[in-house]
Amino acid sequence: MGIEHFLAYYCAPALAGIKPANIAAYRKSKNPYIISEIKELNNILNEKDIYIETLCECKERVLIMLYRRKQLCEYLNTPQITNLLQKYGYPKQFSLQKYLEFLRGRIASGYTGTEEFPHEIGAFLGYPIHDIYGFINHRDKHCLLTGEWKVYADADNAKKMFCRFRACRKAVVKRLNEGKTLEELFCTA
Repeated sequence: MGIEHFLAYYCAPALAGIKPANIAAYRKSKNPYIISEIKELNNILNEKDIYIETLCECKERVLIMLYRRKQLCEYLNTPQITNLLQKYGYPKQFSLQKYLEFLRGRIASGYTGTEEFPHEIGAFLGYPIHDIYGFINHRDKHCLLTGEWKVYADADNAKKMFCRFRACRKAVVKRLNEGKTLEELFCTA
């Protein structure tokens, strides 16, 4: 699977602006040039406020986050999300780059075994605050629904969002299969 199809499948909701960000792990064995292809795509997509960042990289995989910068900044800057992230040591003064650097450090600590994976990452992905806290505090207990994330409250709304994400993913993949590129889908007019 090429990088554009990979991003279309795993990151369509963020590409389309339905949510601020998506993350996905790309297996390097599928494409040893993944990092250079991400840089090329960034040169194209950044004009439309779409960014692809490497959150961590190991020998086998690269964990990437595709996001809409303005939308992500607005979401991370809400008082509830800022309070949540500051509980985990994120800087008091908001800066997307500083927050992403801190997140990278938290992910690296989780992979080295000094800490667990930073479940507050749900804030970067636009998950509802009650579901982020629900997962952090309860894991699988009291979970009402599992889809794009584990849902602990407002399952009806989450089901609607999951359907919307699936429809978006299907539409973007279909357009790529018809010969369109991400640039044509998201960077024209």
